[in-house]
Amino acid sequence: MKYITITLLTVSMIINAQELKQNPEKDSKFLELKVDNPELQSEIDKLKKQYDSELKELKLEFKEQKKSLRKSYKVRLKELRKTFKKQKTKKRDKKNN
Repeated sequence: MKYITITLLTVSMIINAQELKQNPEKDSKFLELKVDNPELQSEIDKLKKQYDSELKELKLEFKEQKKSLRKSYKVRLKELRKTFKKQKTKKRDKKNN
């Protein structure tokens, strides 16, 4: 009985996880706003387009910032490794002398 319960829970969790994976909610709910007034709807559509374009710009900027940070961290890490190696060899040389 215990194994059946564990199996059922596991299967239900897997099915639920797969459903969540298939239906990711990336867009906000406010983007799906519909109004009867055509003038207001056209204004809402313009705002949606503006929002999407600004979001894309922000994502691009963030991506470039991320790349530059990675690059700077790699350079810094290389420098730290070099200095550590130099210190290590100096200590080894002192011990040998």
